[in-house]
Amino acid sequence: MTRPDNVTPFRPRRPPPKTRGGNPLKSHRGKVLFVHAMTLAAFACYAASSFLMGGGSIVSYVGLGFGIAAVAVAATNRREGMPWAVTHHEHALRTVVIGAASWMLANLLLFLPMAGGVVFYLMIGIAIWTLTRAGVDFVLGLLRKPIPNPKSFLF
Repeated sequence: MTRPDNVTPFRPRRPPPKTRGGNPLKSHRGKVLFVHAMTLAAFACYAASSFLMGGGSIVSYVGLGFGIAAVAVAATNRREGMPWAVTHHEHALRTVVIGAASWMLANLLLFLPMAGGVVFYLMIGIAIWTLTRAGVDFVLGLLRKPIPNPKSFLF
């Protein structure tokens, strides 16, 4: 039997207050945006080093550092997280690896005689492909939208 004077009123739980700041790499969106920003920065440094500075500068090593950071974050988070974030990490990892491998191959082709003009346009194409792919992914990451086909070669 319950007594009517022994009733505890219902008190709704309040959600904890949202705090601003902190580490952005703790959220899925922050990790996705970090990976895409590092990819954009890496290939912007590669393009600047090759086209503006004539290659072999410290900027190319900075780009290598950005690329390694992008690969490290994307590889460690590509199996965990929200489904939309997993597609971004997979797509970003493929973008960095395919872009860097093709960029290295194009640089090796520079040693062939009479290949300079063709390699120049090949490197421009690789830079446009990578920067466009990472830029579109960055915008989709801002909107928290998944990549439709993360294992595709184009977009």
